[in-house]
Amino acid sequence: MSLRKKWFLAFIPMLLVISFFLARPLYCQKTNREGVSLIPKKFIQKQDSLRELNKKNVIAAEPDTNFTWEKYAAFLYKVSDTSKYIVLPLNEFRETFNSKKIVIGLRHDVDIDLNVAYKFSLMEAGLGFRSTYFILHSAPYYLVNSNNMAVHNEDIIPILKSMQNDHHFEIGWHNDLVTLQVIYNINPVSFFHSELNWLRSNGLNIIGTAAHGSNYCKTLHYMNFYFFEECTFPVVPNRENNITVLKDGKLITLIKGKLSDFDLKYEAYFLNNNKAFSDAVITNGIRWNIGMLDLSQLQAGDRAIILLHPIHWHKGSVHTNIEAFSIPGQKSSLIDTVNSKVTVIMPNGTKLNSLTASYSLSPGAYAKVSGKLQYSRSSTNNFTNLLIYRVYAENRSIKRDWTIEVRVAKNSATDFLSFSVPGLTKSVVFNASQKTILVEVSESADLKHIPVQFDVSPGATVWNGGKQKFSNVGTINFSGSVPFRILAEDGNTSATWIVTVKKIKNLADFVSFSFPGQVGQSDIDTSENTINAKIENSQRKDSLRPTFVLSENSHAWIGNEEQISGLNYRDFSNPVLYDIISSDSLIIKKWRVSVLDEKSSVINDKPAQAGLLIYPNPTEGKIHLHFVDVKTSPTTIDIYNSMGEKVFTEKIKKTGEFIADEDLKKLRNGVYFVKYSEVEKTEIIVLKKH
Repeated sequence: MSLRKKWFLAFIPMLLVISFFLARPLYCQKTNREGVSLIPKKFIQKQDSLRELNKKNVIAAEPDTNFTWEKYAAFLYKVSDTSKYIVLPLNEFRETFNSKKIVIGLRHDVDIDLNVAYKFSLMEAGLGFRSTYFILHSAPYYLVNSNNMAVHNEDIIPILKSMQNDHHFEIGWHNDLVTLQVIYNINPVSFFHSELNWLRSNGLNIIGTAAHGSNYCKTLHYMNFYFFEECTFPVVPNRENNITVLKDGKLITLIKGKLSDFDLKYEAYFLNNNKAFSDAVITNGIRWNIGMLDLSQLQAGDRAIILLHPIHWHKGSVHTNIEAFSIPGQKSSLIDTVNSKVTVIMPNGTKLNSLTASYSLSPGAYAKVSGKLQYSRSSTNNFTNLLIYRVYAENRSIKRDWTIEVRVAKNSATDFLSFSVPGLTKSVVFNASQKTILVEVSESADLKHIPVQFDVSPGATVWNGGKQKFSNVGTINFSGSVPFRILAEDGNTSATWIVTVKKIKNLADFVSFSFPGQVGQSDIDTSENTINAKIENSQRKDSLRPTFVLSENSHAWIGNEEQISGLNYRDFSNPVLYDIISSDSLIIKKWRVSVLDEKSSVINDKPAQAGLLIYPNPTEGKIHLHFVDVKTSPTTIDIYNSMGEKVFTEKIKKTGEFIADEDLKKLRNGVYFVKYSEVEKTEIIVLKKH
């Protein structure tokens, strides 16, 4: 192993110390006698903002570091073997030839950030290497005012002298002279003489130049080294304007000079080399970096120039943070940086065996799980148990283990899934949006002592009056509506449901009964369970098809055949017996239906005696109440629903015979009972709205 390589290995432990000093504010050692920084504050702030912008633009390749100082240092370690390589600044490179070794010239263009370039040079010097830094006369750091290309900044002299004298770097001129003439109308010859005199008079030994490739070079098709007569030919492809430049419709003849006119020894693009590599080259959107250089492709006798722009490079981050972490559909995510733990809560019911996380890490860092490289929004893992993400810092020498815990949230649902009164329930109506339940029970139920049976959301509990209630345990007083509070499994979410238990009458009656061509209304006697209907004398009785309405949810049978209104033909020559079965099948009534002969009449014929005639019946809402022989006034009309609740009342101040028209469209479909003051008998109305 060469002495240089042995020294390099011995120097590696010092890298941490060097990194510490490099992390300190730049130029802190460059102060005047009063301790004031030689670099203006506004200049330092401007460079800081550029550095931060550069940091944000760094692509965190996984696992490649691309443009970190550590990666460049790894390259320098490889070429530190003096038995194979000779690494020099360009001025020494141009004079050094060795057929048994690979000669490398290190070139750095200081484009817009002298701050970064100076730090970069300290890193190189600390590793025992020297290179050439070309300073750009049109860059912000070089000028007092970036809008005035003719006035240089005196503050850069101490920095450049330190790089040259203390660390033995070569300082060169980054040539933007054609741009100076074409764009800013400044005579490049007089300007160049003036600037070189200023730099050299301050102790800077400028003997080399390198052309700057500005955007103007691309748009106006020229090279800045066309300023020199020696470099005018050959013409570079797509940079054909080497004598004149067409700008704004006018041809501008280039002012030229010779390298010797300015005591310059070389132009970097015209040096004797057979290999060249540059991080200014972008192929398919990817910028070339030093990691792409395969040293095995170089052979003894090769002369290679490597051009790096310090603005693209940065000190590798030592941070190993998970800065953001989430899983699609999550309820919450918490990052505990103290304990290196991430906790994710997923909705109840989520399966954890195959989830894909979206995350971001410290700049340049990457992560592995069980040795497998992870990709945000792509890698799928089993989070059933705790998972360890090992995060590697951008400098690749520091790693940190993060524990990822994914839990399923406890159920937050607060619903009754079922509710009933065992043995008594007739119907249950749920209104989930209003959180109400209506339970209809048999008429025999004791509302003050009702046992309940229910099912609720998994894990939830039911409370009433401050006490927990259990299905099929004890009874509850449902004389009025009862509130139930359901507490979800999560222990926080709750909802109040209002449950109402209501008795329903179980009837087994005919509400109405009629035949096509029937004369008048059928006489329905619910106490005797009989119906008498009249038809025209000429109409046959042996094949009649009755239309009828039964008590709610009840059924009519003749023998083993269920009877459907308006469907079944029957022989009514003799009375027919019907069995009416209530909705709960607890009541069975036997009805006798008789059909009598009578002369034809119409529906509005007067009743045979004082009373009330209602038509049409069934009705869709509008009815006519035909009163006959009313002797007292006023006459009170009351209408009740099947629950016995009064839903309509009216007083009519008339006597004798009259017709009252009423509109019952606001009432629901069903059976209604009509009473009026002079007669105790109740009439029935069937309301059937479409």
